[in-house]
Amino acid sequence: MMDDSGFQQGDYSTTDPSMSVSLSPLPGLNLSPYAINVDPSLWSQEDEFVFAADSKKTRSWNEKMFYRTGVAYLTGITVGGAWGLYEGLMSPNARTFRLRLNSVLNQCTKRGPFLANSAGVLALMYSCIDSFTIKLRGGQDDIYNSVGSAVVTGAVFKSTAGRRSILLAGVFGGSVVAAYFFGVYFWENRRSLFPSRQYFA
Repeated sequence: MMDDSGFQQGDYSTTDPSMSVSLSPLPGLNLSPYAINVDPSLWSQEDEFVFAADSKKTRSWNEKMFYRTGVAYLTGITVGGAWGLYEGLMSPNARTFRLRLNSVLNQCTKRGPFLANSAGVLALMYSCIDSFTIKLRGGQDDIYNSVGSAVVTGAVFKSTAGRRSILLAGVFGGSVVAAYFFGVYFWENRRSLFPSRQYFA
């Protein structure tokens, strides 16, 4: 049914009334007769590349290094700033507004750069060791490279603090990276691991 402006009113059916051509490739799906009839099977669900070799390309070692170092530095300065803010606000000696503001600024500039620099150095060391390990293993990049590189990074970072600190730092670094890979695997396979849990959708 057409109105005065020439547009059709009312519900649309899946069949064009004038040409008797189905406009919906899926049963039970009502589309406008003016919609474009496109076969959904033509929409590929997989990643497409112009050249077949592009699917095997990964980030270069310097791209990974800059990315990891930047993310680590920003995370460190954010967490350190929040830590300094908390310490400054909770300081018992800051009884006036000016003293409290000065305490917050002092603690933020103390904690923020410290954590940011430490995290940035760790990310830089990890990226270099990880790239060297990949080259050493003939280009193979897997979880063993990442966990091993994290263990070596932690041990080297605390190499001047004694054997116990070296051991603890290595174990901590490897555990963090292993937990990260486990979390990624858990998230990517959540539907198959917990098929009846709707809140993982």
